[in-house]
Amino acid sequence: MEALPDLATLAGVDTYLAETEFACSRVVPLAGGIGNFTYRLFLRNPYQEQTTVILKHAAPYLANRPGVPFAVERQIYEAHILREVLSSGVCSNLVSVPKVFHHDTTGNFLILEDCGESNLKQFLLANTPTLEAAAQIGTSLGKFLGKFHAWGLGQQQLLEFLGRNTQAKAMTARITYGRLVPMLTTHKIPATELLPEAISDEDLEPIAAIVAERTAEIQSATTALTMGDFWTGNIVVQVDLTSGAVSTKVVDWELAKPGLRALDVGQFCAEVHCIGLFNSEKAEVAAALIKAFLIAYCAHCGELEDHIAGTAAKHMGAHLCTITPTAGWGTPEESVKAVQEGLTYLWEGCSARWLRERSVFEPLT
Repeated sequence: MEALPDLATLAGVDTYLAETEFACSRVVPLAGGIGNFTYRLFLRNPYQEQTTVILKHAAPYLANRPGVPFAVERQIYEAHILREVLSSGVCSNLVSVPKVFHHDTTGNFLILEDCGESNLKQFLLANTPTLEAAAQIGTSLGKFLGKFHAWGLGQQQLLEFLGRNTQAKAMTARITYGRLVPMLTTHKIPATELLPEAISDEDLEPIAAIVAERTAEIQSATTALTMGDFWTGNIVVQVDLTSGAVSTKVVDWELAKPGLRALDVGQFCAEVHCIGLFNSEKAEVAAALIKAFLIAYCAHCGELEDHIAGTAAKHMGAHLCTITPTAGWGTPEESVKAVQEGLTYLWEGCSARWLRERSVFEPLT
């Protein structure tokens, strides 16, 4: 059998597609992701009225870390959930997901709708929308996630299918929780080293307990459907040049699985919160977006789980301690405040009064 072209290269993509309906005049690599090789294809001939599409190639390793295995079956789950969500009634004119035009299981790639250039993180950093506009974005995304979570509760066959995505469960547990205690103790990052005081063993105990509890819950979850990576970098923004209206597409669904709904909520809120935390002039905008998001989520997610506010708050805390300081938000000196706030969310997330009076999660209480 003739060897396939290497789809981790521009030339390989061009060669592989040359005799297909996705033959292209130009292949442009897209930056930002760590798991896959992603390209924008400029098609020689339009496909379903599209002049550009996105090719997402899954190699059996992380694209930016070839030594780390990453099973190619992840694209089977992503293609399936994208098609299911598009036909579910969850999407709207304001929030949707990309169409899947083709899934090539030989070359391990998806051809997806091109949703645009800018994600929500980039949009909020480059612009300062009015509080009303920020609230509208938050409302539309909260409604989408709430409807998706409510719809997912009744999708038994889909839950069973995605339940085979054990790699997604392992990654979610490891990336946020598996690294939490080591990053605060034995493998400290610069921001943690700069904390005014070392974290005592007594203060570390409740954090270790959260790690153990959450890891077990992630691994055993079977009844709630989660997107798995719901953050501002996976939300592509489209702005109508005439009206200025903002619509979004939620991308990168390869970590979709049965899980904890509060983790989708907490991850999104943590990332939006960082917009204001590291850019004080945007703090009100970030707060308005989060509040509107949570209010809309509550209105559309169905019955709220017990302790969802606390679980979301603790997840935001873990995210601020493990993800934020290593994601390029600021210098170690600037990132100390994220770690300090993250610790507060971890320690206080079990207090109903604190959640109601001091946290961003008041709408969930």
